[in-house]
Amino acid sequence: MSSEDRGEGRYVEALLDRFRLGEAGEGGALAQARRSIHLHGFRHWFVRERDAFVQTAKAAVASAAAWAIAAGVFHVDKPVLASVAALITVQVTVYQSIWRAVQYSAGIVAGMVGAIAIGAGLGINILTISLIVVLGLVLGRTLRLGTQVNQVAITGLLVLSFGNSYGFIRVFDSVIGAVVGVTVNAVIAPPAFSRTAAKELADLADDLATHTARVAKGVRGEWTHAQAQSWLKRSRELSTNARAARKIAQQAEEAVKFHPRRNVHMTEVHRVDEAAIALDHVATQLNSLMRGLADMSAEFSPVPEKLREMPEEMALLLDDTSKALSAFGRLQVPDKASTRVYDELSGLIKRSKPHAREAAQAMYPDDDAPTLVWSVYGALLDDARRMLRELDPDDGPHREGIPAMLRAYSVHPAR
Repeated sequence: MSSEDRGEGRYVEALLDRFRLGEAGEGGALAQARRSIHLHGFRHWFVRERDAFVQTAKAAVASAAAWAIAAGVFHVDKPVLASVAALITVQVTVYQSIWRAVQYSAGIVAGMVGAIAIGAGLGINILTISLIVVLGLVLGRTLRLGTQVNQVAITGLLVLSFGNSYGFIRVFDSVIGAVVGVTVNAVIAPPAFSRTAAKELADLADDLATHTARVAKGVRGEWTHAQAQSWLKRSRELSTNARAARKIAQQAEEAVKFHPRRNVHMTEVHRVDEAAIALDHVATQLNSLMRGLADMSAEFSPVPEKLREMPEEMALLLDDTSKALSAFGRLQVPDKASTRVYDELSGLIKRSKPHAREAAQAMYPDDDAPTLVWSVYGALLDDARRMLRELDPDDGPHREGIPAMLRAYSVHPAR
């Protein structure tokens, strides 16, 4: 099994990809938080970020507990390395915590053994310093230590500098910290990566909703090819983000390994995966719609200039899509208002159907219009209609992407 399958884990790589893409997009994490608060209010934003706050608190508790246990029980003087090890091993999932603890401890042990052997035979000089770094990095990769590959070389250098006794102290402290970190992560509110994936999907839906609303506002007035190109560029970024978010959701099943309530979380894992598919499809269709607008406004477009203006009915359909995306995203992280939001989404999808018909009638070309105009208009309308179809919580193809409690609510006789 490669380091991609163990240790850092494919799901964490996916999360890092999503984070980098978000940072490269419109404003990064702070802008995302502002958008979420603006769209849904501070209370719902706090619900979304709850797991991050809990994980931060657990890391602080684990570090303090590791220090207290090492100093109070094992009488270690200033056991800062125990706290460091605990901090490193309190990770996104229990599965990753265990592998991170194994990697971290193995790296330190390997570094200590290598440094003792090299130091005893060659002493401390430029050659041995270079040799321990090279051998440490090679050994770390050979042992597939993932993100802890540098621990072998780091420990080796420290042992060469401070002596063999330091190596034993470092190993002892680190093992204490690793055990405490894994225990805290597994016992105190063990994390379920499906909730992290759901939060990422909610953020993605907000980004898609914001972009769609911006385009709807833009096409209501005079718009240029340069504007359409900027809309297309942003939609491509969001398509990439959607693929990254879907990758996170796909790895959530692996993330619940060793979770004490694995069977309970598997249902949520499958739900999040279905929601990720829905948003991935919406992002693809939105990108196609933006491509159509860019092509339609190009200099050599087959659409005559007098037919390039978008009717109000098409802008209204895009507004419906934006509101549906916002509601669908909010439902990914349920709160007290979820039943109301579900009803809003359901009603919005129903009200959008006549809007689609009105947009089709408003965009019906004249008989003397070029043949390609029919194709361009039809593609734009079809993309808008399909996006709303993907988000339909009642009869859509991804109804399983709605939380189970809300699916049950939707068929309740009292609704």
